[in-house]
Amino acid sequence: MNKELLERYIVGETNEVENNLVQRWLEEDPDNRAEYLKVKNVFLSYLYAMNKELLERHMVGETNEAERMIVEEWLEKDANNREAYLQMKKLWDSLPKPLEVPEVDVDKAWMDFKIVRDRRALESTEPPKRKTKVIQWNWWAAASILLVCMVGFYVFDRSQRKEMHLVSQEAVRQDALPDGSIVTLNKNTELAYSSTWSNKNRNVELKKGEVFFRVQKDKKHPFVIATGNTHITVLGTSFNVRRIPNATEVIVATGLVKVAYADKEIFLRPDQMLTIRDTDTMKVAKKPVQDKFYKYYVDREFNFENTPLKRVIEVLSQAYDYKVMIGDPTLEKIPYTAEFKQNSLAEILKVMAKSLDLKVEVRDKEIHLTR
Repeated sequence: MNKELLERYIVGETNEVENNLVQRWLEEDPDNRAEYLKVKNVFLSYLYAMNKELLERHMVGETNEAERMIVEEWLEKDANNREAYLQMKKLWDSLPKPLEVPEVDVDKAWMDFKIVRDRRALESTEPPKRKTKVIQWNWWAAASILLVCMVGFYVFDRSQRKEMHLVSQEAVRQDALPDGSIVTLNKNTELAYSSTWSNKNRNVELKKGEVFFRVQKDKKHPFVIATGNTHITVLGTSFNVRRIPNATEVIVATGLVKVAYADKEIFLRPDQMLTIRDTDTMKVAKKPVQDKFYKYYVDREFNFENTPLKRVIEVLSQAYDYKVMIGDPTLEKIPYTAEFKQNSLAEILKVMAKSLDLKVEVRDKEIHLTR
């Protein structure tokens, strides 16, 4: 696969046709995905090796002399640094720029407007014709200035709130947010954030699906995820958020997470989880995480250790979108131990059948395990 195309895909500069081309290539072979992740990790390591906020200020000419020398020394140190910087600048330049708003003293315009309005009211009984025209012009001028300001700020605010979307369809997608946080989107997931999103405002919205977040630490700027009626706030941690019908599930892998809903707040620590329905107003109990299989789509690794066969089947069915069933209920509690990395469902079932002396039968879109 073309390296330049992969790098443009990483930073979100590919069109729909190129997106489909890359995604098909990723799905063809596990080695392709491994190669892509390797390219992406190298690319992002160069991109974020230098302080990202400093690079952004260098792009817009806001660095002082010492900072400028630091950036230029970093750029000259390695050709990959310069390449990553140019890619980042290209992405930065492509973002919508705020509309230019005329520099008008809004307070003064409003005071002028009120003075003219009050004067006009006092003189309305005997208004000299010429003076009336002048007053009317001043009144409308002040009103027009105020209207221009209001419209300008409205348009500016709308431009600030334009949404960017990360969408996955039939394939898992991994991407970096502007602050360096890494998100892995499970299939059929949509995540949104502002086009002007920066370290000053780290808000995202999970519209549907499931995302595993690895959030870049920043104590001054909390990272907030909105989904349903729930708001999840973190500083720097990793956790999983899944949107299910009329509810939200949160599972913490590392760090501390605050979950807010209605007028309640609950703090989750590693290996804790909770599920909140959109209608919940009472305090919801947090629970210990049953196992680590909720991350199956992030690395496609399964480490079964004396796991009941029933749970193994549940995990595989969810991971591969296939209905796997156990024909004999007495088999459900059999403990199973094995480790799989980047294997297909067929490969996993073949190993399971051999080690547990099972038969695998495929009926339509169902897979049955029997003795």
